[in-house]
Amino acid sequence: MELKIAPDQIIQFVNFINECCCVMEDEQVGDWICLPHGFLNNLTPFEEFNQNGTEKLYRLLYFIDKDEADLID
Repeated sequence: MELKIAPDQIIQFVNFINECCCVMEDEQVGDWICLPHGFLNNLTPFEEFNQNGTEKLYRLLYFIDKDEADLID
């Protein structure tokens, strides 16, 4: 899967990836952003980022961090 980020969204995406690394193992992040998730209406986190921004993604990371959501759904 080729991931493309608009140039004006690079910093926002890097900040999101850094937050992911705080919630899960660094090695999991690359796979996780490419897997569909039910909380995101079966979009991948990457697709959610490109289509709708980060609001739902940060909410999902919060629930994952609190063990109220799974990495894979």
